Amino acid sequence: MTDSRPESSKPLARKPLFFGWWQVLVALLVQAVATGTIAYSYSVVVVPLAGEFESSRMTLMLGMTTMTLVGGLLSPWLGASIDRFSLKRMMLIAAISLGVGFFALSLINGIWQMPLIYAVFMSLSSVILGPLAASTLLARWFTKRRGLAMGLAAMGTSLGGFLFPPLLQFLIDSYEWRTAFRLLGAVVLLILVPLIGLLATDWPAQRQLFADGDDCATPEDGTGNTGPRYDSVRAIMRERNFWAIAMVMGALFSTYSMLLSNLAPFAIGSGASADQAALMISIIAVMGLIGKLLFGTIADRVDLRFGLAGSATLLALGLLCYLNNESVSFLLAGSVLVGLAAGGMLPVWGALMAQAFGVSSYGRVMGLMNPIIMPFNILSPPLAGAIFDRTGSYQLTFIVFSIMLLLAVCTLPLIQLRR
Repeated sequence: MTDSRPESSKPLARKPLFFGWWQVLVALLVQAVATGTIAYSYSVVVVPLAGEFESSRMTLMLGMTTMTLVGGLLSPWLGASIDRFSLKRMMLIAAISLGVGFFALSLINGIWQMPLIYAVFMSLSSVILGPLAASTLLARWFTKRRGLAMGLAAMGTSLGGFLFPPLLQFLIDSYEWRTAFRLLGAVVLLILVPLIGLLATDWPAQRQLFADGDDCATPEDGTGNTGPRYDSVRAIMRERNFWAIAMVMGALFSTYSMLLSNLAPFAIGSGASADQAALMISIIAVMGLIGKLLFGTIADRVDLRFGLAGSATLLALGLLCYLNNESVSFLLAGSVLVGLAAGGMLPVWGALMAQAFGVSSYGRVMGLMNPIIMPFNILSPPLAGAIFDRTGSYQLTFIVFSIMLLLAVCTLPLIQLRR
């Protein structure tokens, strides 16, 4: 029996969910697990090790230092490999490396083995399972809604920071630290391996799809027409965009790193209580979640250079609030602004890289940029400490970094975006 209803009255078939949004879920959870277990949980990891091996604070911090340095050295090679080989397979290798790393950490019998494990296992995972792989994956799957996709995925870093430190502390309290590390390694493997194995897909074309779920190909459709390909480091280093973006992101990330490292002692020295100082850090984390979603949405509607300018401006305004530290209200307002600014950094950076360089060589370019930015992050916290030791105040530090942010904004017109 045929349906005699007119065509306009027939119910419309629901369009299936675009598979690219599953890639957003992969990117979000991958970053949540990696960032949550490696960066945010590091201080939880070192506490039982300090008691077990009676180590100095400097020795305990070597794990993060070696991981950062080795990760920076590996980043250009890993970025090029992501463009050349299967991104999905590389993410699986990194996930297994992270899980095995925590198992290895549970077996150490000397504190010197801890930085070695972080250098060998965690460095690989921190690079591949961080913004490098997540941004590359989403740059391939999205063009029109790339900013929103990257903003949603970047929320995983905050989510991981919220969930994993208390989880690890619970495991340590419930068992002993060696068992806790093994259980954490098992959790990592049980979440990441099935997630990546079942859902991660390198390109839309592998699912007979186009970017954004469009019905036809666009200039960046995941089928090979994805902008210029840079086959050598020299070709990338000749690009003005590469150096301009690196300088801007170096200024943004180093300011944020400086603040996180020095915020608690600064706040307490300004008359805030220890609880209020902790509240300031929590406000930054919560506003970071809001900022990622806000900037991710805006990034699809405005010139991405304005997005970075907005992030730098909010960060500078936050520093000005800290400079005017006559009351706790100014300190809390500064934390709101800093959190919003920090939330905008990753999604706007990721989308800007895709628009400036295309996606054919996205991993190679971003991988090469990481070691350029890394010295900014490593040097900014001790620089702030050294200025405080000389002057007895953080005021000069905030002024210096505000000027650096202003110079970064002035650099933005040098960035040329592809249309």
